[in-house]
Amino acid sequence: MDMKNNGVFEQFDYYRDTTIELLDSITSESKADIIPVGFNNSLRWNLGHILAAQEGIMFYFGKNETGFLPTSVLDAFKTGTSPKDWQTTPLTLKEIRELLIEQKERIRVTFAGEFKQPVANVFAFQDKKLTTIGDLFVFTLWHEGLHQGVIQSMQRIIPKRLGQN
Repeated sequence: MDMKNNGVFEQFDYYRDTTIELLDSITSESKADIIPVGFNNSLRWNLGHILAAQEGIMFYFGKNETGFLPTSVLDAFKTGTSPKDWQTTPLTLKEIRELLIEQKERIRVTFAGEFKQPVANVFAFQDKKLTTIGDLFVFTLWHEGLHQGVIQSMQRIIPKRLGQN
């Protein structure tokens, strides 16, 4: 693995560890399901979406594979979905945590040394077309950070609503 890959994976470790810390700061399963006014989804959905989006983007677009998460998980957390439509909670916080940790190592093993490789399916985002594995991976890091910001914003609002810390 070259130094560039190493540096990007170090960033991935940092982002993913931050996501795990955010997850660990949620004090109850019920708090994870509140959808604050002005938001479309819950804390649980945002955490599951980080997991599902990285899996879908890296494996489908990168390798034209389904990845390793059950279709039910991918379907529950994909873009455009909402917990309002769930019949049951797809994953507990503990399950999301375990899958986020497992995914971090699996992504590293699967994609190390492949960042310059062309994607199996071009990923179009706004007016950009991502055409290498490395492009996809950097996008997923940005995406994870974006949802971390949403989670942090939600956490500032939710305690006020519940009268808790």
